[in-house]
Amino acid sequence: MVKIIRLEPHDALPEHGEHALVIRRFGEDDPHSVVTEIDFYGRAATMQIAVGADGRPLSWEDAVQGARAEADTRGYKVLYAVDRTAGRREQEVLAHHGDHSVFSGELSDTDEEDGVTGSSLLDRPPEAGFLR
Repeated sequence: MVKIIRLEPHDALPEHGEHALVIRRFGEDDPHSVVTEIDFYGRAATMQIAVGADGRPLSWEDAVQGARAEADTRGYKVLYAVDRTAGRREQEVLAHHGDHSVFSGELSDTDEEDGVTGSSLLDRPPEAGFLR
């Protein structure tokens, strides 16, 4: 069974090792378009856009579950899922039709309420593909 590890919007991605990744991000040329990719790393690396049989984009959860099934078929042990559109800053930009100037706050990976001063790679399993 494939283990799904859900990353926060700004967490670092694995840098090496055998793993699958589902990533939802904004389109490169259009801040209103959202692209969901399913990537497989390690063996024969492949990438596909998450679309259904009708050619329409899959919902986030359908893409994650579809990638999990494909990863299981391919023999992968770990699937990372990260929605890069879910961050507070990204939602603010979307609400202002892609205008990045409305959010002048400095980017930070700190959550003082939880005592977190940045994402910790130590929380990831050693075989998960993160450099330490």
